Amino acid sequence: MSKQLPSDPLNSLITILKEFHNDPQSISISSQSPDQILDTIDTTEIISDCVLLLNGDAWRYFDSEQDIFNHPALSGKTVFLQTLGYTNKKYNDFHYHISFPSWYWTRILRDEKFAPLSSNLEYGFSCLNNVTSIHRFILGHNFYINNFLDDMIFSQNLLGEHLDRLEEDLNDEYSELDLPKFHGYKNLLPIILKEEEHNGPIDFKYHKGRPGWLTHFTLSAHTNAYCFICTESDIEEYPYNRNNNLPVVTEKSFKAFQTRQLPLILGARGHYAYFKSLGFEMMEDLLPSGYDDMPFLQKVDAIVSTVAKGHEFAKYFYFSHLPEIQHNYELVNSDKVDNLILQRIKDMLN
Repeated sequence: MSKQLPSDPLNSLITILKEFHNDPQSISISSQSPDQILDTIDTTEIISDCVLLLNGDAWRYFDSEQDIFNHPALSGKTVFLQTLGYTNKKYNDFHYHISFPSWYWTRILRDEKFAPLSSNLEYGFSCLNNVTSIHRFILGHNFYINNFLDDMIFSQNLLGEHLDRLEEDLNDEYSELDLPKFHGYKNLLPIILKEEEHNGPIDFKYHKGRPGWLTHFTLSAHTNAYCFICTESDIEEYPYNRNNNLPVVTEKSFKAFQTRQLPLILGARGHYAYFKSLGFEMMEDLLPSGYDDMPFLQKVDAIVSTVAKGHEFAKYFYFSHLPEIQHNYELVNSDKVDNLILQRIKDMLN
């Protein structure tokens, strides 16, 4: 048996803010640049003395937060900036940055008792990718040049507009990227799971009528591999020599806990530390030492070196860490993390 949590997780956040302040006025700023955010505030009739700015994406504009808080239309108002990042921060009595990974509330809760995956799975590793972001393409390319694709369950869509800049930069003599078989790999895309192949276009966002942000428990990537490699929506600002970290937590990072697999997450620096602070077992000995603090390109190399160890390594590691896997499964199917996230917000406000 399973059930889906309430469809509007922000109700939980708004309830807390109501306890601290009057009913906040919500304004969506997702996917907007700082200038667009300022324009949105300009053109919104703000009728409350408390404003909640809702952002459901990676927050790239750390240097612009004060410009947003100090917008004339928000003068004297209490302003909460919600992101999917790792930390809560109080700037002053009027301005707050709230970490609220709203996608966590969209997960499906399962009440089946924990049982390990079969000891006869065909694959050690799996990895699913929809939007062909540059970081996902680079990871897939590295699996390709190391001849791993036939030995893992892997999918990757082809949305070419995300790769135009990457292709241009590869022709730059000063580029730090090394993608020797860029076109060879790109020509393979889209790579589709065998059970999803059919005559006609593939919609990577849906599987058997279920939205992509919900965990598809029957997919081979979750039933026939011991380790699930999650590629978060954002990791680091491109080009990577800028060294701009993009902390973001979406539903992707929780899937391995739900599917009773080993978690291997390609996320921003500090991603593993955040999950450990929530109580999850991250089994960092699966990866090279110091993985969580590595910049993106080093993380790709670390993942490649782990996948290179093969099926038997993944299987042995899996059955050597069953207590941790069970702990994660039971934790993600409880409300303990939900309550902890909300309590941290309360502690900051008080």
